[in-house]
Amino acid sequence: MNGKVSVDERRRLVAESLRVGNPGNNARDLAGQVDPRAESQIELAVDEIQPYEHNPRRATNAKFDDIKESIRTSGLRSPLTVTRRPGESHFIVEAGGNTRLLALRQLWAETRDPRFRKLVVLFRPWRSESHVLTAHLIENEQRGEMTFWDKACGIVALKSRLEAEQGRTLTLRPLEDALHALGLAVNTATLGLHLFATERLRTLGEAVADLSGLDVKTMQPRLNALKRYAQTRSSISDDDLYAQVFEPVFRRIAQQYPHTGTFSVAATCEACEVGLAHHLGEPVESLRLALRSKGERESQADPSTPVARSSADGADVDELLTRARRFADAVGISGVIQPDPQSPVGLRIATLTDGDAEDSARHRARCLLAALLGQLEPKAASSNAPEPAFLQWLVDPDDPSSTSFWELLACARRSGGLRRRPGAAGEAASASEAA
Repeated sequence: MNGKVSVDERRRLVAESLRVGNPGNNARDLAGQVDPRAESQIELAVDEIQPYEHNPRRATNAKFDDIKESIRTSGLRSPLTVTRRPGESHFIVEAGGNTRLLALRQLWAETRDPRFRKLVVLFRPWRSESHVLTAHLIENEQRGEMTFWDKACGIVALKSRLEAEQGRTLTLRPLEDALHALGLAVNTATLGLHLFATERLRTLGEAVADLSGLDVKTMQPRLNALKRYAQTRSSISDDDLYAQVFEPVFRRIAQQYPHTGTFSVAATCEACEVGLAHHLGEPVESLRLALRSKGERESQADPSTPVARSSADGADVDELLTRARRFADAVGISGVIQPDPQSPVGLRIATLTDGDAEDSARHRARCLLAALLGQLEPKAASSNAPEPAFLQWLVDPDDPSSTSFWELLACARRSGGLRRRPGAAGEAASASEAA
């Protein structure tokens, strides 16, 4: 044919070239297979995936049996997200999902059902250790599965990883900025509590399941006052004070907790006072009198010094302020809360900026907040009935700003926040109507 290819032969060659097709998921079995460079779906055997060993949520998921049964009957509805460290052969859970993975592995071991052997997962290329830890923190926080202690340990672990990756020590403000850049909204005050708790209260944190941020916030100033008192009586260092005086108290409480199931901040601090008095060789009554007198003198000398304030029924007003700030952060109006030593609650609710004032949701939130604290201006009230959207917002269980408002309201009721001055309760009602 004088070197020419027949029409039939050309057709055959073209047909063969079109049979290449798409690569199958079993390409992962090839030796030295390179991970995808972009986010993509792949199929993996359940044995190829390992739990994330640094998962900040260490408490067992109370709903594990329900999750496992749901997967058994309906399959895995939410695909796992995985990644792989450079040079390692196995994959790890990248953003939550350790509980689902454990359930799947158990189901595969128990049933040998092929449904539980192969999984279609979302693969994300490896970025860094800090990125994976952050993803787990965010996922667990969104699901509401984090205790204060687990979150504190997770944040401190993330701080260490960021410092190692960036080659510098992160103080509170740079740490706050770094966490915000990663998508974690944690302010410096909360970061300070996390650092104090993990450094000084580890024995309690590991043992007391319901240790809260409010517990730590209440204990810190009292322990600091004892520390200052000890330093006026002896040359004991901070580390020795905790090791010799406070730590034995913490260990005793930690040993009792499994039997009692209750934890009292007041009882813990009082036991620390007894321990310090014994260490200094003086009556505990003298120590407490000296602390009380010093606190009163400092309060009189500096009116802006925050002091613990309680209502008649025992609710801590400081908790009310914490809830108020949390609510303001949730709705994006944190700037309206400003310190004011002359206010009965230690702060005032400022007016919104022009841009925020035009936002109906933020205006509504600001009115509610001001009314709860007895600071709603008369012109902000209205006789209009609540709008349906407002009522829907109040009862929406999935809206974090609504949830934080109900927590704030409950705290205000306990502390008498609505009765702080005449007319405050009526202002709250007017605020809901204005919203």
